[in-house]
Amino acid sequence: MRGALQKYNKSAEFLLLERSTQRYYQYKINELAEVFGDVALEAVTYAFLKELQDVWAHRGHKACNDLMQVLRNALKSEIAKSKIPNNPFANIVKLKPAVSKGEPHPAWTDEEVQAAIDKAIELKQSGLARGIALGRWGGFRRGGICRIPVHARVYGFDQEDTRQRRLYWMTPKRGVLCDKPEDSRLSELLDRTPNRALTIAYNKRGDPWKERAFNQAIDRLLEKLSQEGKARAYLDVHGLRHARGMELAHGGASEFQIMAQLEHLTPFTARIYIRQASRAKGADDGQARVDDLIRRRQAGKDGI
Repeated sequence: MRGALQKYNKSAEFLLLERSTQRYYQYKINELAEVFGDVALEAVTYAFLKELQDVWAHRGHKACNDLMQVLRNALKSEIAKSKIPNNPFANIVKLKPAVSKGEPHPAWTDEEVQAAIDKAIELKQSGLARGIALGRWGGFRRGGICRIPVHARVYGFDQEDTRQRRLYWMTPKRGVLCDKPEDSRLSELLDRTPNRALTIAYNKRGDPWKERAFNQAIDRLLEKLSQEGKARAYLDVHGLRHARGMELAHGGASEFQIMAQLEHLTPFTARIYIRQASRAKGADDGQARVDDLIRRRQAGKDGI
């Protein structure tokens, strides 16, 4: 299998991919070659691939599907030459996200956010750490994360004329004015990491992120963290914005306040955050009542 993988990254199909995709696929090729390099092509059967899929599933549907796709691409020519008979990939179905359709972007926990930022900085990817911070504490969509310029950070005044750091910018997707105080957690991260581009977040070369490349960088980071047990592999970039919305709702923000913070045009999504926060509070309150009932019963048994 090693030979097939090595031939694939020199093929026209591979060389015509975008550079960011080539780098991402090469990362997968290296992993596959290290683990399965000595496996004979004849051993690649449907049962073999299905077992691999079952093993990879714990890493999340995206990571599993990407590995299977790279393997499929690399072995395509070997299947055409009948070195691998009966195309074992024909009946392999892509895994679906392990989340409900109602909530397709699970919110990141604070621990997952901090682990991702720490790992990005450890890997000398400060621009990636900044992107994560912009999503979580700025509530920006992927397009905003990749495009918000350094000059969007300005000094302004709050309603009491107190000088403060603010974010002032026109969002690219819908042309909505962003004019809000900069979260202190975001300020702390941005102040301790360098400006290297005209945008706040940037890639390893110090260039603005392309949206697809940023997604792939997040996927690679989550894959590393999931292997370390520090994050769920099926998280995505939009989950950072979702975490910000849930935080606002849990804090008691109104529909209008959530709209203003997240640059929404309508209150629809704000209502979803508020409803989810109310449901979580209801679950907590319900458990508190059960705990209180257990305490009262125990007190009765003890004769108090």
